[in-house]
Amino acid sequence: MSENPFASYSLEMPKKYDEQIKSYCLTGGGKKSREQAPFDRQVDFWYCGFLLAVKKKLDPTKSKETYNATPASILSSDSYRITHIQAAYLAITDDLSGLSQPRKVFDFALEMANSGIPVLLQILSDADQKPLWNILDELELHMGNKV
Repeated sequence: MSENPFASYSLEMPKKYDEQIKSYCLTGGGKKSREQAPFDRQVDFWYCGFLLAVKKKLDPTKSKETYNATPASILSSDSYRITHIQAAYLAITDDLSGLSQPRKVFDFALEMANSGIPVLLQILSDADQKPLWNILDELELHMGNKV
């Protein structure tokens, strides 16, 4: 397992979406089906928001009021996410020297995730079908037959 340069930080998400985010996570309480709560944990939701923002080339967004969803040390359990964050930072900012500044890279990740979270919530809340199928349809739309 590689070292996590973000371990001392926290995954912060917009407070105004707190309850909505938790409703799509199995750890959010209550008995939910996978179709209603497609994400195991809030970190998974956050990471999906980050990936959507990168894919859709959204502008990073600073969120004024946030809540601490979980310590960023959790990224160590899926260390490829750390590499993805660093690669996206480099590709989007073209700032190689910034990679030596974990706080700068992590702030970028937070801001990208915060710009992707409203998009993800919109996708999940499409009333035509259950949230799991909404996100799978979105993936298929953007990935074609590669999924």
